[in-house]
Amino acid sequence: MKKKTKLLITSLAVPFVLSTGEVSTFAQTFTSEQEVNIAQQEERLKLVGTVISSPANRPPSYEGMPGQLQSSDTIVLDSPPKGIYALKWVAPEGVTFDVYRGLTPFMDVPLFHNVTNGVKTDLASSPAFSPALKIANPEGATEDFEVKVYAVY
Repeated sequence: MKKKTKLLITSLAVPFVLSTGEVSTFAQTFTSEQEVNIAQQEERLKLVGTVISSPANRPPSYEGMPGQLQSSDTIVLDSPPKGIYALKWVAPEGVTFDVYRGLTPFMDVPLFHNVTNGVKTDLASSPAFSPALKIANPEGATEDFEVKVYAVY
């Protein structure tokens, strides 16, 4: 119903502007209302996980099995808030890594690639999302490093 009203207002405002050659206050009011409607909500963050990762992938604990590409223990997201739509990753500058879903010791599934400090990963684009995650394939680290995971909601 709102869209029909907005379309009607627009169609009434345009002929008025064209016939007078000036912008009417009616048209200016409509533009102001439009800007208010598209204002973004403030983003909220909640720390939901922290893990220490090594600078290289660990050797497989099950020889000949697929997966095992982690350089960290499993991060189990702690009480993600209602309305979570993304994860924000905080890591040392210059470190890049992948994030895998960690369901079992030998079945790691890639979720996000080339994650760096401050990157937000969209959960909607990740159908295989799980609250159990692992860091893998780190680059740019020479020693163990900490990764913090924030829920964006």
